[in-house]
Amino acid sequence: MSQSSQTSLLEEVSQWNADTCQEQMETVLPKLLCLYSEENSFMKIKVLKVLTNHFLPHIPLSDVEPKLFSKVLPGVREIVDDFIEELTSQGAELSSQNIELKTLLRNILQALVSIVECLGACIRQVISGDNALYLEAMHSLPSSVLHILKSTFQHCKNSEAVYGCKLQRVADLLQAVFKETYSLQKLFLEMIDRVVINPESSQQDVTDLIAVIHGVLEICTVIANMDHALQANTWKFVVKQSMKHRVYIEAQLNHRDIVKGLCDDLVFNFNACLQRSEQIQQSTNQQTTMTEQRIFTRTVKLCRFFANTLIHFIKEFKEYLGTCCKDLYDLYLQLHSKMPPSVTAPSMADAHMQELRGSVLVCAHPLLSELIGCLRFAEVVLSETRADISQECYLPHCLLLMGVMDMLPSQTEDVLEIWCSGSEDTEKPPRHGLFKAVFTALGACHVELALPVLLPGVMRNGNPLAYISLYEYVCTHLCAFITSLPAKHFGKLECCLLEAVLGTDVMSALLAVDSWCFLARYGSAELCAHHVNILTGLVERCPEQTWRGSCLFLLLRRLLFFMAPDHQAEFLVRLPPGEPASLPVWQHLSVRALASALQESATSELLTASTQQCWNSVSSPQQRSDLNTALSCLLHLCQDADLSPEDLEKSSLLPLVSQLWEITVATQVVAVHSVGQRACLLLALCAVLIQSLEDNIIIQIVNFLELLMSMKPAVCLKLAALDFLGTLGNKVIPPEHQSKVLNKLPALFSSMLADSHWMVHHRALQAFTQFAEETSHEFVVPLCLGTEEIKSQVVRYLNKETVSAQSTESQVQYLKQEQLVLEEWHTQSSVPVNVHQRAPSPSVEAPAKRARMEDTNADSESVQLALTQVLGEVECGLDRLSRLLQQRVPPDWLDERLQNLEAKILRLRASERFSCSQ
Repeated sequence: MSQSSQTSLLEEVSQWNADTCQEQMETVLPKLLCLYSEENSFMKIKVLKVLTNHFLPHIPLSDVEPKLFSKVLPGVREIVDDFIEELTSQGAELSSQNIELKTLLRNILQALVSIVECLGACIRQVISGDNALYLEAMHSLPSSVLHILKSTFQHCKNSEAVYGCKLQRVADLLQAVFKETYSLQKLFLEMIDRVVINPESSQQDVTDLIAVIHGVLEICTVIANMDHALQANTWKFVVKQSMKHRVYIEAQLNHRDIVKGLCDDLVFNFNACLQRSEQIQQSTNQQTTMTEQRIFTRTVKLCRFFANTLIHFIKEFKEYLGTCCKDLYDLYLQLHSKMPPSVTAPSMADAHMQELRGSVLVCAHPLLSELIGCLRFAEVVLSETRADISQECYLPHCLLLMGVMDMLPSQTEDVLEIWCSGSEDTEKPPRHGLFKAVFTALGACHVELALPVLLPGVMRNGNPLAYISLYEYVCTHLCAFITSLPAKHFGKLECCLLEAVLGTDVMSALLAVDSWCFLARYGSAELCAHHVNILTGLVERCPEQTWRGSCLFLLLRRLLFFMAPDHQAEFLVRLPPGEPASLPVWQHLSVRALASALQESATSELLTASTQQCWNSVSSPQQRSDLNTALSCLLHLCQDADLSPEDLEKSSLLPLVSQLWEITVATQVVAVHSVGQRACLLLALCAVLIQSLEDNIIIQIVNFLELLMSMKPAVCLKLAALDFLGTLGNKVIPPEHQSKVLNKLPALFSSMLADSHWMVHHRALQAFTQFAEETSHEFVVPLCLGTEEIKSQVVRYLNKETVSAQSTESQVQYLKQEQLVLEEWHTQSSVPVNVHQRAPSPSVEAPAKRARMEDTNADSESVQLALTQVLGEVECGLDRLSRLLQQRVPPDWLDERLQNLEAKILRLRASERFSCSQ
């Protein structure tokens, strides 16, 4: 058919009325379809208009697929693809000078409008009757419409990137394309909503419907952020059709993509709300603020829609959510990481925060209630490690675990087993139990614990709701969960508590100690006694100078308070206070924990044994290794027990203290760690006994401190010195001794108040304040304030004035860096603790020792003291030599002697014994 014949045929048919079209359809329709298959794109569109406007209304619905749709619609898809490709490639070249290109692109956009209108005419014809619709009768239509909807929406969305600054030249036609596409989608969704699927439907119909739902789901991704109403209506369709035909399609439905799409759109719009709220806060223009507020409100409503839709879908398809659990877990973390109390939450008005909480975060509880019984969700949550979670999500992860713990008491035994029992399946990531996950999660929240962040507590006795720290919040929820825990899970709880106590994380260990004490109070007396017996065996084998040892001793000390009197009596039989072998444990316990009937005898035995051990150490340097243990026992005993002057006299404690100061040398205190520890214990003991100390002992201590401070001692020694100095206010110094004590205090206090270490400086302020408030020798107080700077610091401290603090943002950044350092230390120092294995028997052969050295464990301290004394004499001799050389000209022979000394030192350093010690 020639070009003129084609044109004349189209013009002729365009003039026909409905009756003529119906009469001539059998003759003309094949010609038009042939013409459609042969011509270029623009001519095909003209043919398509004629077919849809003049002949489609006369084709029965049962024949429309074979006669028209199957022959025309595939070509329409190709035309649209070609047009979109042309627009995308040529759009950036659009200019006012290139009239030809501008005309071409505008013609293409107009052609797209015509194509969309034709497809709308097809759908209107299909839904014009009241008959039920079946997909087999229009097989080609849904896929073609979906393809064109997606392509045109995508082009509209990308228009700014495609056309750039030339967008205004085609904006009117792009708007027309979007408007017609919007209308086409509305018609299409209405048509699919009328489709019938029943038991008689073919498998092809079911497959087509699933393809339609998945196709609309893809459109949801494309139209995100384009139009709120369009987005909401499209998602409504996806969820509604999924539920309407659930019986036939649920097994083949792509649940993961639906859930992930809802999650992504919820998070995007949630973040948009946060940005909008921040802009409203920063805006100074009232009109702009009102506009932004309206947009914020609409976006919040959209967030509420997504949240409710997600929960509704999850409830209906709960059994198919295994692949979605990671997305839902990430959703929970992302939403809570952007809202208070998270430290990464942006600044926003309280009204906006409450609106978002009520619209979005309110979905957290129903979300967890639907997922808590899902094994895959438990695996996702409990298999996460610190490395798997970003730093800003540590707190949300911890709060999620709290939510799970709150819900578990109302769940079935099977669900409780899922969460409380870990898994060692080699084919899957290891799943921790809930208890271990809680301790790990709290330990990860270093920033939140340090600030601290505050969370709502429990309302008590009708009082207003108070806000509590994260630590208290977790501890409260954990203890509440323990009260509902069935007995079969107590073994897992005990193992996790012990692992946490023996771990390297401070806050996790303290949480385990607090929880264990709650368990002791909540449980039976027999359970508490059983735990104390186990822990006693552990502490007897655990080195006390470690973090693990200190936490074990702390736990044992607290549990002793909860024991029944008869069980305490049994404990005293197992660990007699009067036995020297028991002192390493009793130095960490409190006699106040014992029943009143047991306290007096235990105190007397412990006092006698500790004092005797100290005297033995004083008289025999070989036993000095036990001195610190005995001193520690005496210190805790004096702090806990109300010792009378008769008790002190009977125990010869005060003469012992005097004798101990006689053997305490400042140079050794600084150089030898164990001697430094002894000095700290002595100072603390003297602070407790300050009222009973004789004046000559106080003079001795003050002289010692004066010498010690000139040697730049360790921080712990300075703190111990301040503990003692603060108590001197309770002591009245006789006039004959004031020059030996009071005259030296100003220099001591001044040096401490000026110390650069923050801990020493703060403790100095406390100690000086204590001394100044209690001393009767008031003339000393102003003398201690050596400079105006120190005086102003003390005044600020007394007035409780805070120095200019860092901003919260700076504190958070500092704490994050600190956390990285701590986590690296945990990684390096963590040693796995398997509490399921029995402790090695004492009869097991000890590991091989190093090559024997001259000094043994029994006299190693005495050797160190001797070395320190010799080196001190050498250093003093060199100091005297230096002063002599400053006063006179050195003799000729001195240089040779100095060279000989230098050679001796080099030979000493090069000796085999010195090399072995390195």
